[in-house]
Amino acid sequence: MNVIDVLKQLIQAVLIYLIQVLVFRTTSLWDVAACFIYVGFLIQLPFYIPRMLLLFITFFYTFSIDIFFNTPGVHTAAALLIMHIRPSVIKLLSPQGGYESVESVNIYNMGIQWHSAYAFILIFIHTTVVFVIESLGSVGFGTTLLKIFSTSILTLITVLLYQFLFLYKHNSR
Repeated sequence: MNVIDVLKQLIQAVLIYLIQVLVFRTTSLWDVAACFIYVGFLIQLPFYIPRMLLLFITFFYTFSIDIFFNTPGVHTAAALLIMHIRPSVIKLLSPQGGYESVESVNIYNMGIQWHSAYAFILIFIHTTVVFVIESLGSVGFGTTLLKIFSTSILTLITVLLYQFLFLYKHNSR
């Protein structure tokens, strides 16, 4: 990864962060579906980033989101979990020979079907952790399930739209 790629990732991180805290923090559909677009940035980070560095990036990125959401540690815990299990999900979905070093995990490098399955699994786990922690003792089971599924779908659609609109096609499968 060269300096330009690092700068691109940094700019994307800042833009997604601003979109999350300025737009999606106060936006929800019918008080059921929220959008956690920042998860899209985290799951598109390259495979080859060392796990400890990936966890540090995730911690600091999501802890600052928790500060704006006034949810101390909820998003951080969920994001750290998905980033910890990400290698297992990648291994589960990878073809027999695996993947060569990929600059970024996106629909153009990995294909729409692979990326959608990969993103949905991680987004669903993240959303489940967030809403289970938030709903401890306060909301009914049915409402929590509705929030998990609707937020997961809305976040997946937003992440895919973001990638189609703002990421450039380098090489396709």
